[in-house]
Amino acid sequence: MVIMVIEISDFLSRVEASQYSIFTQKFHASVSKTLRKFNGTIKSKDNNNYLVVFSSVTDTVQCALEIQYKFKYVTPKHEAFSRRLNIGMTISKELNEEDLILATRMCEIVKEQLVISTKVKESYENSNEHAAIDGQLIRTLTLNEVTFLTQIMNQLELNWMRSDFNWTSISKSLGYTYSQIYRRLKNLSGKSPNKFIKEFRLHKALVFLHDHSDSISVIANKTGFNSPNYFAQCFREKYGVRPSKYRLQHT
Repeated sequence: MVIMVIEISDFLSRVEASQYSIFTQKFHASVSKTLRKFNGTIKSKDNNNYLVVFSSVTDTVQCALEIQYKFKYVTPKHEAFSRRLNIGMTISKELNEEDLILATRMCEIVKEQLVISTKVKESYENSNEHAAIDGQLIRTLTLNEVTFLTQIMNQLELNWMRSDFNWTSISKSLGYTYSQIYRRLKNLSGKSPNKFIKEFRLHKALVFLHDHSDSISVIANKTGFNSPNYFAQCFREKYGVRPSKYRLQHT
């Protein structure tokens, strides 16, 4: 079984709600048609995410490439819109939580937009004698990269909400130097550790803004920001709108 996680990044934060609604209709119609073509089974979905399983690794890879190709034709004609669709794929004997978490992290964290595990690459190339995974289109994570990603994200999930979060203590607990953390995280995500944790928190804040009625100040505190004003500043720098306006547009 191959697991595929599809995610539209950042809840289309810069798109007005009316435009967002039109986009989601086109996007879901396009994705659903492509999944049927390649025999993908949808296990769950919402406006921004899909969890899909396949029995064929060849179908999985070809489906991902086609979904990505079609994505640019359904995105809004909006100068501030960031056309980004992330897909993570891994092999699992069954749909267990560990493999699902890995596929989700590959989708959300790694800087490339199509990401597969080494097992997917090996299985695909074994099944297609004269074909190989194009490294320009698809990134394959090594076993060491998967281990590092798992270690870092496990620690981050436990500590990201703390305002005193410290990368030095995280690196020591995992047996790395800070420079090793910096180099490996930058290679995976394209971001420095400090930028990574800030944007990770901002993404969590998006979820809170969508799913909770807490005040902006409470959300700032929950996501590890010492000051609501600093949180609002960071949010606007990242997404182009203040948190209060974003909530009005998307909830």
